[in-house]
Amino acid sequence: MSNINRRTLISAALGSALPAIAQPSKPDVLRIVVPFPAGSGMDVTGRLLAHTLETTSGRTVVIDNKPGAGAVIGSLDVSRSKPDGNTVLLNSAGHTTNAALYKSLPFDSKADFTPITRLATYYGWALLVGANSRFKTMQQFVDAAKASPGKLTIANSGLGNPTHIMASLFCKNAGVELVHVPYKGAPSNDLISGLVDCTFLAPVSAQGWIQARQMRALGLSGNVRSPIIPDTPTFAELGLDVPEIPAWSGIWGPKNMSEAAVNSLYAMFVKLGQDPKYRQYIQEGGGVVEAMAPREFKAYVDSEIDRFGKILPSLGIQIS
Repeated sequence: MSNINRRTLISAALGSALPAIAQPSKPDVLRIVVPFPAGSGMDVTGRLLAHTLETTSGRTVVIDNKPGAGAVIGSLDVSRSKPDGNTVLLNSAGHTTNAALYKSLPFDSKADFTPITRLATYYGWALLVGANSRFKTMQQFVDAAKASPGKLTIANSGLGNPTHIMASLFCKNAGVELVHVPYKGAPSNDLISGLVDCTFLAPVSAQGWIQARQMRALGLSGNVRSPIIPDTPTFAELGLDVPEIPAWSGIWGPKNMSEAAVNSLYAMFVKLGQDPKYRQYIQEGGGVVEAMAPREFKAYVDSEIDRFGKILPSLGIQIS
């Protein structure tokens, strides 16, 4: 599907899901809390998801944006909601990193939520330089970084953001010392202008810049090439052993949900994943559509929280 068609899908989702005004919990209304601002990537996904769910399930679905504190505010809202199956959280892998990133949270990331399903997974983070950068290959970049420790800069989209974690893992495992430069958003313009030397972005975010010949991808984390930027070699191909930080989206409910409520919601999202337009949207973004069973999703979430509980402190990444 072309980029034009993808934009059409997004526009249709935004238009069809509006007005996304939170309503009191009712038996026939599903409130999906999105802990990110309106217009964000997760919000756009949520609105398409809501529109599709209304079509496939016949149930009224509303999006309730509750941004702030790195998704903590929206997550707290769901953790305190009634476990009646009428309120769920749409969140990213940040749910698992936040558990280790923050020294204290107003909820227990494991005990205060009921995992419903993992919706989609996106593999790989692209290490990018500006098109005018002197670095044409990963080897050139690594050699220069080792020759001048602490001289080259690597931008990220905020402390504790996956791009920050990925950058720290890269430095540790590639044996290089780079200066981390945090931004409140994507540092795309400063990378293109040469103010920073490199950054990590998701393939779908980097694709347009690469096609416009404003950025160059030196490598992709993991061992599977992305269909979004298929010419970019993986770290594994380049001989770099750097742990992967997969990006994914999932659905959680409050704790103490009944098995019947969980199974009912799970069935809704399984049916969602079979919708052709929804599948196209996810696949065009480089994602793999999933419908992970609740028990399997819980085991995965718990294992990721434990994994990041070991990784992040060792990288010196934590928010008080």
